[in-house]
Amino acid sequence: MSDNTLFLRLAAPMQSWGTSSRFQLRRTDAHPSKSGVLGLLLCAMGVGRRDSAQALEKLLPLVMGVRVDHPGKLEWDYHTAGAGVGIRSADGKIKSTASTMEYETLLSRRQYLCDASFLVALQGGAGTISDCVRALEDPVWPIFLGRKCCVPSETVFAGTGSFATISEALSSLPWHARPHDAVGLGGSANHELEIFVECPAGSALPEHAQLAYDAPRSFGYWDYGARWVVNGTVKVAVGKPPQLSSDSPGRRDPYGPDWSALRRDRLEHDNYLCVFCKSPAVDVHHLDYGDVRLDTLRSVCKICHDACTMLEYGNDMHRQRVDPSDPGQRPALRRQIDRLVADRRISRRRHLLEMGRGIAADYFDGLPGCWETRSR
Repeated sequence: MSDNTLFLRLAAPMQSWGTSSRFQLRRTDAHPSKSGVLGLLLCAMGVGRRDSAQALEKLLPLVMGVRVDHPGKLEWDYHTAGAGVGIRSADGKIKSTASTMEYETLLSRRQYLCDASFLVALQGGAGTISDCVRALEDPVWPIFLGRKCCVPSETVFAGTGSFATISEALSSLPWHARPHDAVGLGGSANHELEIFVECPAGSALPEHAQLAYDAPRSFGYWDYGARWVVNGTVKVAVGKPPQLSSDSPGRRDPYGPDWSALRRDRLEHDNYLCVFCKSPAVDVHHLDYGDVRLDTLRSVCKICHDACTMLEYGNDMHRQRVDPSDPGQRPALRRQIDRLVADRRISRRRHLLEMGRGIAADYFDGLPGCWETRSR
């Protein structure tokens, strides 16, 4: 392989690229860090923390560029760590609470980058690129994006190529709009995207170059160097938006243009009666979202429909749906309806009490001297 550039697609529901975390406050950068990307490659190669220094000597010269295809949204989460294991203090001893003498739990707030997508280009020697490709195609350890809970939603290895510069590499692959992005493009053939490009060692530095302290020398302890990064933009071709699952062959949209007619036909077929309790039916329940027809629909009343939905979501029955006309499922459905009725009775009682208090307050407020009377 003579290619000098490796492409990585970093997309996931959650990502975290922390370079400025302090104590219990764990932030993330708005784009992938070099330490996080090289750590991802070491995971694929099966290199542990203790052996990372020697492996990083080979990977660190790779010049890195990041293209922000979808910036995502920053969100915070609350974490606990060390429960049952313990948190060690500076002297190496396990900390314990003074009152119970139990191991102390570390509380922290952690930031995540949600629903983001990046294209990363790493440029260097052909031998190093080949080693990275082999590791990504058959990783030794699972690959994650910054933290172990951040599992990639797309294939990380996105190909290789040969380019003169990182900017040229980042502009070579098309940008794939998401379904809600395609409307705002107005049919444009090109789209401008933000990039963060590392300045190669020994090259002239632009005036707007900034230092990033995320070049790892070892992962066994905190040892990071600095690198110069330039923020800019590139224009890329717009690729075809991904096809929605409902548009795939053999699958119909459960609420497509035929839904109104199907819903009416099913209600008429059941004489506008719930198939479970024979109350007046107001809803139609799907038995299969991928195969919507008269035989896979059931007429139900409001409370029976709510019970079916709660059973499906509560028991992770995405594939095996609840059929209210199936005698074998009647006991579970009846128990769920009883719980719903009991909960709604309590909610209704509380609502009536609140209404009564409000009416009484309005009544007493209208009486002259009522507050003086009640105070005595």
